Amino acid sequence: MGTGYTFLAALGLSLLLTPAVRAFARKVKALSYPNERSVHRIPIPYLGGVAIYVASVAAMLLSKAAKDPALIKALVSGGFVILVVGIVDDLAGLKPWQKLIGQFLSGIPVLMSRVSISFVTDPVTGTVKLLGMAALPITLIWIMSFENLINLSDGLDGLAAGVTAITAVVIVFAASKAGAPRVCPVAAAVAGSVLGFLPYNFHPASIFMGDAGALYLGLALAVLSIQGLVKSTVMMSVFAPLLTLLIPISDAAFAVIRRKFTGMPASGADRDHLHHRLLELGLGYRQSVFIIYLVSLGFGALGLVASFIPVYQGASIAGLAVMALLVVMHRTGLLTVNRHSDGHMDGHSHRRSSVRETPRRP
Repeated sequence: MGTGYTFLAALGLSLLLTPAVRAFARKVKALSYPNERSVHRIPIPYLGGVAIYVASVAAMLLSKAAKDPALIKALVSGGFVILVVGIVDDLAGLKPWQKLIGQFLSGIPVLMSRVSISFVTDPVTGTVKLLGMAALPITLIWIMSFENLINLSDGLDGLAAGVTAITAVVIVFAASKAGAPRVCPVAAAVAGSVLGFLPYNFHPASIFMGDAGALYLGLALAVLSIQGLVKSTVMMSVFAPLLTLLIPISDAAFAVIRRKFTGMPASGADRDHLHHRLLELGLGYRQSVFIIYLVSLGFGALGLVASFIPVYQGASIAGLAVMALLVVMHRTGLLTVNRHSDGHMDGHSHRRSSVRETPRRP
C-alpha cells in the first residue's frame, strides 16, 4: 500500500479497535477516576494507546514501509516495550525513576534495529560528520525526550493526539522532500491511527490514551524523525517536526525552570502549563485545544518552509517563531508561577484516585 492507503488503513483500524479497547478497559476496571485536578468528572476508561499501537503497526506491516525492515522493527519492538511500560504505569503507577528506566529500555530495541543518529550533516557546508560511539547516548536521549514531550502534552482531552497527528503529517511531507520516501507511509500510519482514536478522545473524552499511548507516540515520532530527517542530506528538514512540537517543547522547558525556582522536583506537576493558562483566560476546553492545534499547524508549516530554503533564511524563520511563542507565553503568564501550583498530577491523571463516583458511560 502507498502512503494514502496506509493512512486510511490505520484510520479505519483505529476507529474499529478503539471502542473494543474501551469496552475491555471498562470490563477490567481500567478507569481514570476523577480527582480535584481532573478535567473529567466521571470514571473514564483508558488504555487507548493499545488501539493506537495495534492500528499503526498493522498498517505499517501492510504498507510499502515493510521494505524498510529496520524502521519497522524499531517501531514494533521499541514501541511494544514502551507500550508495556505505559500500561504498567497506567494500571499500577510507576515512580519517575522507574519510568525513566522503562524509557531507556525502549530505546535499546531501536538501537538493535540499526536505527540511530549515527551521523549529522552540517546545514551550512553539507559536510557529513560521523558520531561514532556518541551515537548511542544521543539516540537514547532523543527518544526519551520525545516520549516525555508527548506525555507531558497529554493535559486536555484530545490535545496530545491532535498535536501528534499534526506532527506525523508534517513528517510525511518533510521526509518526502528530504528524499526519505520509505518513512512517509510509516508516518502516515501513525497519523491515521491517532486520528482514528481522536473522535473518542476529544472533549468530552470517552477514553484516554494513557501513558501507554503517549509514550508510544513519542517514541514513534522520535524514530521517524531519526530515520527520515536527522540523517537526511537536507539537515534543516529536522526543523519541521521540532517547530511543530514547539509548544510542548517550550512548555516542558518552562515547567522545569518554574519547578526549579519554587523548590519542586522537576518530575512534579503544577497547573501552570499553557493549556491551564488558556482555561484561566476564560477559554473552553475545546477552544484551548483548537488554539494549540492551530499554532502547532502554523509552526509545522513554517518548519517545512524553513527546511527547504537557504540556511540563514530558515534559521531566521525558526528564530522568529520561537520569539513569537515567547511573547504569547509571557502574555498568558506562563513564565510566572501560578497560585494553584501544587504537587499533584497534571491534566487528566490516569492514576486510580481515592475519589469514587458512580460509574456512568461517558
